[in-house]
Amino acid sequence: MINPWALFSFFLFFIITLIFLSEFFYKKNFLNPQIFRAIIHSLVGIGVSISPFIFENFFQPIFLAIIFFSINLFSYKNNQLKSFHNVNRDSLGTILFPISFIILAIPFWENKYFISSSFLILAISDPLASIVGNYYKKAHFYRISKEIKSIEGSLIMFLSTSSILVLLSGNIFNGFNIINSIIAILLCSLFITISESISTKGSDNLSIPLTAFIFIEMFNYLNELKTIIQFSLIISIIICILFYFYRKNHLSLSGFLSASLMATLITGLGGLSYLIPIIIFFISSTVISKLGQSTKHKSSINRSVSQVISNGGIPLLICIINHFYQYDILYLAFLASVAAANSDTWGTEIGKFSNVKPVDIISRITLRKGESGGVTNVGLLGSVIGSFLICISGYLFINNLKYVFLISISGFFGAIFDSILGSTLQGRFISGDGLKISEEKKDNNYLITGVNIFNNDAVNLCCTLSAPIFLLLINYYL
Repeated sequence: MINPWALFSFFLFFIITLIFLSEFFYKKNFLNPQIFRAIIHSLVGIGVSISPFIFENFFQPIFLAIIFFSINLFSYKNNQLKSFHNVNRDSLGTILFPISFIILAIPFWENKYFISSSFLILAISDPLASIVGNYYKKAHFYRISKEIKSIEGSLIMFLSTSSILVLLSGNIFNGFNIINSIIAILLCSLFITISESISTKGSDNLSIPLTAFIFIEMFNYLNELKTIIQFSLIISIIICILFYFYRKNHLSLSGFLSASLMATLITGLGGLSYLIPIIIFFISSTVISKLGQSTKHKSSINRSVSQVISNGGIPLLICIINHFYQYDILYLAFLASVAAANSDTWGTEIGKFSNVKPVDIISRITLRKGESGGVTNVGLLGSVIGSFLICISGYLFINNLKYVFLISISGFFGAIFDSILGSTLQGRFISGDGLKISEEKKDNNYLITGVNIFNNDAVNLCCTLSAPIFLLLINYYL
């Protein structure tokens, strides 16, 4: 066995050499920066993918990741290493790359082939998709979120990912029959491609390996349960339903794709007990939002990827954690998070029917209907109903009235916390002419209250995070 610190020194020297060569070629304009960056991305990714097989434990690789993260963060903040960061767009990719490795390596180091496969896809498929998208002259472009992608690049992403999974299937899908292997490879490749397509600002360096690892783990779990066929049928139905909502403009394209990915993971890792509350939240919040549109105070319900993540990201995270570390309290925390999201939506939309204008929850100043931080008695009643609706769905699986009460209260508290954040921390901007105040940051707008980056999605994320915390605290002290 080679001394791990000798290996550490070799990899550190290798990375520093790549950084030096990248900067040298960039300054000399010797090679197209995009291509050379893709080469470095691939070389580092391949090195990461083999690290579980040459290091006995994760200590040295994690140390390397921390060093690499620190170098990239410092250079990004100080406008250094332009060969890495000057990619014609604001990208955090080189910063997120080591973070994704740390997230997977520390708890799952023994899952060597899962980690290796995940970073091999990032090292090979992602750069290939980028090169094809940027340099294929007849590429057909599309926009899902804020960045432009190419159909040809996404196709290459899917095909190369499928090829990698086929080559490694004997190790990552061991014990699968041929039908289950094909389903696992195709669906893994599809959703890894989707995760890349909806990622922005280099976040695919985080989303691709995490999505790959979790989907590989999920299909191994489903294969043990012998339910891959049934799971595929359920997911097909769910995606068709979500597509219907997309066609009806209740979801944007990014919202449809991210909701499909999220529903797939929740179904596969959590089963019906996790899926049903999410379905009830999605359908009830969509219906109540549609009713709210019938009033003169209309609002958009075309949910984007950021809105899907801000409302469903914490429940999904809890579902994933509970898959690996099973505790009964985590399911209650999941329900509380969904209850908070539903409570907030119901409170907002039902409040629009109030004959009384809302008042700020902190200052008690009268606000416009739909403005963040505002509450009405009618809206508060809607929040209670929205939270209780999720509790009813959870009661089918927990059958404990005490927990139903705790979840309902926690979900309602989460919605109240949402209003408090909306009143205090959420950014509000005034137009350059001083005539319009908005909660949306636009060009030539100036911040007047709150925090610049704290928008409605951040508030919703905090809302769904606060409810599980409230539940854990209440449960502890009761």
